Amino acid sequence: MRDDPVKPPADQRRARGEARRDRILAVATVYFGRRGYRGSRLVDIAAAAGVTDAGLLHHFPSKRALFEAVVDRRDSTYSRMELPENVTARQMLDAYVESVRDAAGDRDLARFRSSLSASAQLEGHPAEGHVAKRLELALAGLVPFLNGCRDRGELRADLDAEQVVLEVLSVNIGLRELWLQLPERVDYPNALAKAVDGIYERIRAVPGVGKDSRPGAPSGARESA
Repeated sequence: MRDDPVKPPADQRRARGEARRDRILAVATVYFGRRGYRGSRLVDIAAAAGVTDAGLLHHFPSKRALFEAVVDRRDSTYSRMELPENVTARQMLDAYVESVRDAAGDRDLARFRSSLSASAQLEGHPAEGHVAKRLELALAGLVPFLNGCRDRGELRADLDAEQVVLEVLSVNIGLRELWLQLPERVDYPNALAKAVDGIYERIRAVPGVGKDSRPGAPSGARESA
């Protein structure tokens, strides 16, 4: 009598499935970033990821679902900004720079983010409106956060919090685009860190207040465009 094959434990199967899913996402990031949504085919992504078409569809039932998962993967890069220890403007800005530093470690993900900005303006594209929504979330979370830092004495009384948020985001977007074009000339994360330091020096109220301060933690979501 033939013995039934021994199945691997459930946790091993789960780990293999997660590794397969991550591999598909990594490959899809490259394809969507370099070829765009319409120029990318699931059959090519599956082959490059070393899975069957059915294997890909098991994790992502459609191309749109796969694209949206890559968008979520990119957005999660800024999750460190949600850490509860970020209670001062200095700490939040440092967390932002470190998030960018992490993102810059994956050039394909950065390229995808760049293409996402253009795609978000196209009617009928899966990314339509995504960047605008992220910007609204960033403003909704960070403007009151900075105003709270001002009220607690860390930042200048005449702070224009929305202007500061827009300035930081704009510097990041501009430097990322330059870095993607001339990576050998543009030190993206360090250039951003210097720019953010300059912005903080301009808006802080008292020298020395910031990194080591622990005023009451603010409330409200924090997002990054």
